[in-house]
Amino acid sequence: MKLNRRSRIAALFALNALLLVTIVALPLARSADGQAGFVSRGRATYSMSGGGIPATGMGALYIVDETHEEMIGVVWNEKTKSISSFGYRNLAADSAASSRVRP
Repeated sequence: MKLNRRSRIAALFALNALLLVTIVALPLARSADGQAGFVSRGRATYSMSGGGIPATGMGALYIVDETHEEMIGVVWNEKTKSISSFGYRNLAADSAASSRVRP
């Protein structure tokens, strides 16, 4: 079956229209897997401080999210040439636990 020039142009136009609809419709269909359950936390205020990790002699960077009262500790991993986290603390929970009356 041989298509004439007009039929080929019509088929190409239909294919392009289908691809355009697909490109527009797919992002609207659903969110990415990494976005499932994502809740926007809004703006925050951060502070950083350098220090050491007790008993290791390694230097560390402590980053505090002052708005949400959380802290994370990170170190530079020389083997992988990347930043690795080594600890997380919820400062609000720690504060509440330390203010409880202990028997």
